[in-house]
Amino acid sequence: MIETLTGRQIVTDETKETSLPGIFACGDVARAPHSVSLAVGDGAWAGAQLHRSLVWPE
Repeated sequence: MIETLTGRQIVTDETKETSLPGIFACGDVARAPHSVSLAVGDGAWAGAQLHRSLVWPE
């Protein structure tokens, strides 16, 4: 977690996975700027990556 101008933000990698394996974060808690449309897209991407991690675990 890092501090930003708009508050705390969870750090994720390009697949939206946090430093805890199997835990994903998206939307306002994981990106700035805060926006509904960006949060929706971020959530769709995180969901797809979560599905991928369950179907094809590393």
